[in-house]
Amino acid sequence: MATSLGIHELTQRLTFAAYGIWRKRWWMLATTWIVCALGWGIILSMPYKYQSYARIFVDAETLLPSIARNLGIDVDVTRQVDVVRRTLVTRNNLEKIIQRILSLEKLATTEVEKDELVAYLRRNIRVSSPEGGLFRIQFEIDEPRLSDRERADVSRLVVVNLVSYFLERNSEEGLLQTASAEGFIAERVEEYQKRLEESERRHASFKQDNLEFLGGQGSFLSRLEESRANLKVTVNSISELNATIDALDEQRSSVPPTLREPISARSGGNSSARDPLEERIAELEKRYDDYKSLGYTDKHPDVVNVTRQISTLKVQYDEQRKAVEEELKNTAEAGSKSNLTIEVPNKLYESLSLELITKKTDIAALEKRRDDQTLLIAQMEEKAKRVPEIEAEEQRLSRDYNSIRQQYNEFVNQQQDLEIRRGVENSGDAIALNVVEEPTRPSRPSGPPRLLYMVGSLLGGIIAGIGVSFMMSQLRPVIITIEQLRAQFDLPVLGNVTKTLSDIEGKRRSIELLGFVAMSALLFVAFAVLLTFDFIGGPSLG
Repeated sequence: MATSLGIHELTQRLTFAAYGIWRKRWWMLATTWIVCALGWGIILSMPYKYQSYARIFVDAETLLPSIARNLGIDVDVTRQVDVVRRTLVTRNNLEKIIQRILSLEKLATTEVEKDELVAYLRRNIRVSSPEGGLFRIQFEIDEPRLSDRERADVSRLVVVNLVSYFLERNSEEGLLQTASAEGFIAERVEEYQKRLEESERRHASFKQDNLEFLGGQGSFLSRLEESRANLKVTVNSISELNATIDALDEQRSSVPPTLREPISARSGGNSSARDPLEERIAELEKRYDDYKSLGYTDKHPDVVNVTRQISTLKVQYDEQRKAVEEELKNTAEAGSKSNLTIEVPNKLYESLSLELITKKTDIAALEKRRDDQTLLIAQMEEKAKRVPEIEAEEQRLSRDYNSIRQQYNEFVNQQQDLEIRRGVENSGDAIALNVVEEPTRPSRPSGPPRLLYMVGSLLGGIIAGIGVSFMMSQLRPVIITIEQLRAQFDLPVLGNVTKTLSDIEGKRRSIELLGFVAMSALLFVAFAVLLTFDFIGGPSLG
């Protein structure tokens, strides 16, 4: 039910709009006539366009480029074709074309007209490559100051000149570009060679001036760290030696510098000599043995005498030993004045003293080394403040040198390849140009599409007329139904009375309707006549 009411309301709105448009139908008809007349007049005043084109096939897959590519040299012979294609519509070329064509030359009597004509030619010339190796050169002209026949001739002549220029420039462009490239490459090689030599001199001079920071094993900062590490090792060695010296001092303090020995043990200054009593006892014992070997008995006077002497000496020797032992137990004061013992140097004490002297000598040398290393580190730390600046400058010089050398090598390689490339690109066998389709003089105009434009103008006029009449009806709306009256005033409507037209009013409305139909039909008749005139009366240059 809601959908039915929506359709009913929509139908009513369309009915009201259509009635309003119909009431303002004369506005609609007048607007349609005005728009169509203006549009058709503009369309019929548009000059005919004439188009001519040519197609050229470029064969770059010849033998010489293939041989060069097999040698590792990238030779693009189509590059010169592409350069010519992109430079085909330069001002110099277009001015030459204008001078060669009389119909165009007469249009460019002043510099302003020449500039406008050059811009016009540039806009209407198309050079495209829809397929691989196939180029299409096209020109279209609609210059109103020329007749149709002149426009047709000009379109062909422009394309003819473009094709001729395309072929000629491709044969000359390679030589011109190669000569120019050779000169450019030679200049660049010479320039970068000088820059490379200058960069090498600057770099070498900088290294010589800052050899302390850049030469040797490792960087300056790494050598500084190594020096600090060596100083730390020296300080640690000094600390260890000091500890060793303290330990030796402590050990030596517990060892007496001298020792007391029996005088008999050091007789003759030889510590290994025996005591005199011992020697005498030994001699008597040897004599006793000799007597025994001779067969003397113990009662023999010589044997008895020797035995008695041996016993006496042993008693004396025992007493002497006891006296020495007793004296060694006494004080040093007493011992120093004794005739039985003597004070001798202690070898352990002497060894410890010698070791202390050696260690103190070593520590003096290490302290001297420590002072030298400390001074060196202080000097290096002062110099280290310049290290970042020097390293940054050295890196910049190296970077500049590497960049210049790379560019120099590239230019040298290009110079070496240019000779082979020049021979290939400038050879007549390197590229083949064939005109597949010659430019022809058009026999019919290529535009504008007047039929399409005129139909569009007619439809636009009708739409404009409907729009104007609708707007006029909305400015002064008319109520035609009871529903509109109720919606407008919100009052009860008791009924409606149908209007009855008189005979005079009926005839007048009929005459108005016939006039509207006649004027509408006349619009379509005019449209058909103009189309017929454009189709039959159009130019034919065949």
